[in-house]
Amino acid sequence: MENSTVRNGARILPPEAISKRHIGPYVMKETLGEGSFGKVKLATHYKTHQKVALKFISRQLLKKSDMYMRVEREISYLKLLRHPHIIKLYDVITTPTDIVMVIEYAGGELFDYIVENKRMTEDEGRRFFQQIICAIEYCHRHKIVHRDLKPENLLLDDKLNVKIADFGLSNIMTDGNFLKTSCGSPNYAAPEVINGKLYAGPEVDVWSCGIVLYVMLVGRLPFDDEFIPNLFKKVNNCIYVMPDFLSPGAQSLIRRMIVADPMQRITIQEIRQDPWFNINLPDYLRPMEGFQDSYADPLIVSKLGDAMGYPEDYIYESLRSESNNELKEAYELLHENQIIQEKSYFSKSKRVDSFLSVSPPAFTEYADDLNSSKEPEYLESMIEGSRWSQSEPPAHQEQTVESNIRVLVPGENNQLVMKTLSDANNEAALLQTGKKKSKRNRWHFGVRCRGDAPEILLAVYRALQRAGAQFTVPVQHNGKYKSDMYTIKSIWEIPHCRKEGRKVYAYVELQLYEVMPDCYMLDVKSNGYKDFSRPGDYGTAVPDHEEDDLKSSFPFLDLCATLVCKLFSA
Repeated sequence: MENSTVRNGARILPPEAISKRHIGPYVMKETLGEGSFGKVKLATHYKTHQKVALKFISRQLLKKSDMYMRVEREISYLKLLRHPHIIKLYDVITTPTDIVMVIEYAGGELFDYIVENKRMTEDEGRRFFQQIICAIEYCHRHKIVHRDLKPENLLLDDKLNVKIADFGLSNIMTDGNFLKTSCGSPNYAAPEVINGKLYAGPEVDVWSCGIVLYVMLVGRLPFDDEFIPNLFKKVNNCIYVMPDFLSPGAQSLIRRMIVADPMQRITIQEIRQDPWFNINLPDYLRPMEGFQDSYADPLIVSKLGDAMGYPEDYIYESLRSESNNELKEAYELLHENQIIQEKSYFSKSKRVDSFLSVSPPAFTEYADDLNSSKEPEYLESMIEGSRWSQSEPPAHQEQTVESNIRVLVPGENNQLVMKTLSDANNEAALLQTGKKKSKRNRWHFGVRCRGDAPEILLAVYRALQRAGAQFTVPVQHNGKYKSDMYTIKSIWEIPHCRKEGRKVYAYVELQLYEVMPDCYMLDVKSNGYKDFSRPGDYGTAVPDHEEDDLKSSFPFLDLCATLVCKLFSA
């Protein structure tokens, strides 16, 4: 077989490696399905006879549509994700006519299983639910929200293990930004999604998981109506029937997941702690301890050095650093892979052997480039592993931080700030109630405000002015304010930099969101720093390697504290 080349992560095969019956090392069988952009075919590896699914995407049709970004998203996310309950992407092959995704084969769908077996027993439904939740938790930890969870996208392998598929509607959760795209199936979509409101991401998947759990245990949809406006009304008002044949534990969990207000909806971490969820939870799905900076595995450090080209002393120094960095993230990924593999081998689960399935072996002709790159793409290649190597499912549980905070404030260097704020919240609550709290306060986004929006905005502008910030006042056009009047862009001079003779400004963006009638949330977002003491008309962005004191979030947090004090002292 002829050599192939690799470009942008996709393998380009020569014409002689493609025919009607085979593509590269895969022998094509029957067609499994057909979509808008091509077919999905069953294929087997010529040497191992392992079954795979080949998803053909027509390049010509893709160019004529607006779906290019969706396909690109699905490929990039599946390359990133390696979990026993997420469908694996083994390879991406480019031909003159198609983009071919070589995907793990799972022959069944949860939808068909439910149709055939009707409602499940709680033990059976809980097993599926545990696998779904742990896989979604893994996605969220890697800042990916699925947004289209439904039984049709939950595949089943031959041992009835869930494999989450179809990441075409997924999105990356970026720090401080909310998502707004209305996507997903109406029967499984959360109220904030179908109404086009802003949402952070994880809470949308929690709602969909609650609907899936209800369908598995009850055998029907909680919200269903042929007339779409009536369906939306039921979803928005949470109008559904809870059957009395469900156990109190199952009813309680479903009620806490299917909640119209996303701020009151249960989180993945709280689901993890639910007693009903933890019944017969397999060992390989149990939370693992986080990475300890005090000890670094020499074997993993050696692998990092070989793969990334850094000396071991530099890697150890990066791991000891208090700030988050690429080497620390890469170490944690390899550490997760190692631990979950060990857990999988020693698990008592009878079905866990399929999680350690080996991908088709590589041709030596195709493997020349696997270890040659030391460019920034090394992280992707490390997560993906050797293209044909054993797919090791990482799993890692963050136990110290609430899930919504974990999404918006990534990096272990922020845990001290969160702990301090959490302690302050608890002390304030104790002073108000005079009673000992048994449970820590829930975190929420931004600053809550009540009243009219114009009055709140005026108070924010006055607080910014008293705090010494500079901002642009919204202007009227044809008697109307511009559409983004609820967004305030301001700059603040960093006080301690002024004392050192530098003029460094923090760029801060404030947005006012309506949570419910007469109740608003003020979100404060950092847009980075600029140093105006350097040459240039508009200043220059502060490089991380030169301004160590501005790599952390503390200057921004100091400004937030100043703003809050000025806001509430008015």
